[in-house]
Parts: sequence; C-alpha cells; structure tokens
Amino acid sequence: MSEQQVPDRDGPAIEDLEYEERRLVLPAADLAALHSLGRRMYDAAVEDELPLAIQIRIGERLVFAAAAPGSTSLFDDWATRKARVVHLFEQSSLRVRITHERDGVDFDAKHRLPGDRYAAFGGAFPIRVEHVGFVGSVAVSGLAQLLDHAFVVHHLDAFLGSS
Repeated sequence: MSEQQVPDRDGPAIEDLEYEERRLVLPAADLAALHSLGRRMYDAAVEDELPLAIQIRIGERLVFAAAAPGSTSLFDDWATRKARVVHLFEQSSLRVRITHERDGVDFDAKHRLPGDRYAAFGGAFPIRVEHVGFVGSVAVSGLAQLLDHAFVVHHLDAFLGSS
C-alpha cells in the first residue's frame, strides 16, 4: 500500500507519538553515528525484504540515503516530501497528520504547501540531540504509513539501546 491510498484511521494516539519524540533523543548526531543508524536500517530492510527508501538529513543536508531492493524512485520522493514536513513542524510526519485529522483540518488547505513537495504521511521522524534539540530527520517510504513510522521508531529505539 502506498501513502497515496486511503489514510490509516486507527493510528496511534497523539500522546503516544509525543512520548516517542521525547524519548528518542540521540546523545550526539555526528556523521559516523547517523551513517551507522542508516546502515542498520538498510540491513534490516534487506533482511526482512522490505522495499524501503531510507533518508537521513541534518538540516537540509542529506547525509545518508539507501534504496533497498524492490524500492523505486517514487519512494525516494515520498521520503523527501515527508522529511520536509518534519523539518517544517519539528514533529513526526505521522503526528502532524494525526493532529490535523483530529482537529478536522485539511493539511494541504490549511498550510497551502505544494503537494509535490510536502506529504503529511507517516514515515519521517525528527532527530533531536540532547542539550541541542531538533537537528534533522530520518525518513522511510515503501510501506503503509503506520508501518513506515513503526520501522523508524523501532530502529531509533534499537540504535539508542546499542549506543
């Protein structure tokens, strides 16, 4: 299922998404650490045969990108568009989407952002660093939006547990 299909209505509670963002904070975000995170995500995608595009950004700089077998350039575009939402709101793209849905607000109409550049669908997550705050994003695309989001959260959590 692609993000273009009907959105998932039974997503996580906003409070749970906020908790994830408060909890998943990196002690540091140098290029070596981010490359290690990206490589772990890529290896897991290949092992589990998930056709994911994976992107990690610090600011606007793309510092890691990988395309697992079965992914397409369309997934790259979706990941980039979701990452832009994270950089604009400093929240996960899923949290932005669910907050707008809860409030009965159409994301595209409210913000008048070009749909070919921004996508409020799950799969992109803010990178925060202790004592610094928001510095970038990690984004994936290729699965349903809740699965994209869960993949990122799972691997950030595992990465923090091994750091």
